[in-house]
Amino acid sequence: MSLKGSQFRYLFRSAEKRATKELGRLLDPLGITPNQGEVIVVLGKHAPLSLKELGNLLICEEKSPSRLVQSLIKKGLVTKEKSASDGRSSLLSLTMAGQKLLPKIEECESVFDQKLEKDYPEIEILNQALKSYITGSSYEEKLKRRLLWDEKK
Repeated sequence: MSLKGSQFRYLFRSAEKRATKELGRLLDPLGITPNQGEVIVVLGKHAPLSLKELGNLLICEEKSPSRLVQSLIKKGLVTKEKSASDGRSSLLSLTMAGQKLLPKIEECESVFDQKLEKDYPEIEILNQALKSYITGSSYEEKLKRRLLWDEKK
């Protein structure tokens, strides 16, 4: 067992869990989770999307995001309608309530991101190390599609 490899894995998982909890505290007054917030942000920028297209943009959900989407439909934040061009497929969009919530979510994410940048001046070094690790994976492609990947290394 490699100590450095184990440290990387567990430090990464611990940091991800801590970040999710902290962002969750900011989003809690809005009545949504960080994963639900990610869906709303992605739909706000890219809708209408099929469930498969949405899944190709999400980081929070490895497989089909159907349960996540269902929870947002129940909350009245996302709508699912039959595609006009393909009756077998459905398209997801934000409802008016979802559209009203979107800037509040983006503000919470911005506050969180700014705090990370302020509290951790070495964040760019960490970002580069993580980019190096996921280069060539499906996650790189998802981040590129969402314009969250810059080409400089």
